[in-house]
Amino acid sequence: MRKERLLVWVLIVLAACTASALAQNNVPVPQSCTPDVNQKLGDLLNAQQTGPVDNVMVCGITVSSSRTQRGGPHGSHEILPLRVKFPDGNMHLIEVVTNDDLDGVVTAPVNAQVYAYGQAFFPSRGHFAAGIHDVHCSTHRGADNGWVVVNGQKHPASCSSLR
Repeated sequence: MRKERLLVWVLIVLAACTASALAQNNVPVPQSCTPDVNQKLGDLLNAQQTGPVDNVMVCGITVSSSRTQRGGPHGSHEILPLRVKFPDGNMHLIEVVTNDDLDGVVTAPVNAQVYAYGQAFFPSRGHFAAGIHDVHCSTHRGADNGWVVVNGQKHPASCSSLR
């Protein structure tokens, strides 16, 4: 009987540890778009990062209206092109990519204020220095819940229903 209780206790502790390891953080949207918001992305660009990095934030102003990228293995996407200012004074074009199936159709007009939090990626060609995608509730270990905010409208509104 003692071994059974000990085994049950160990299983409860392991289950609690596993659940907390899988829990994603909900990172708040900044109060204002300052170059400091873009610090982590700027550091990654300066380090010439090539692989994806989770939990990266960006904010900026759209340089044109969003456009739809249709089809593909992961469905249609919306591309939001941003002009982003970094703490070192540099400006870069950064794309925020939303997935219509996972995020809903998120569009933005020209000159929209956009904040995004998700996984940074670094294209090897094109005119964008970097991009942020996976701006939805976390779908993999190690990633916080992502989001995109266009002119004050947050997508998704909440990830709490998934917890």
